[in-house]
Amino acid sequence: PRGCRHSAPVPLPAAPRARAPRALHAGKRRDGKPNSLDLTFHLLREFLEMSREERLAQKALSNKLLLQSIGK
Repeated sequence: PRGCRHSAPVPLPAAPRARAPRALHAGKRRDGKPNSLDLTFHLLREFLEMSREERLAQKALSNKLLLQSIGK
């Protein structure tokens, strides 16, 4: 195809900047006011933690019943 002869190399994109630690941005905008997503993500974290605790409790009960059934 025409125009494809030894064209200049395409520059690589710049390396992404390192992100600031999460704690610096947690729930605050630059002006210090929380935004509407803060509550949403807070609730999501709470639900995930509740789900994790429930799953661990179910696993503990399952393990307890298993150990009882094999006589330990």
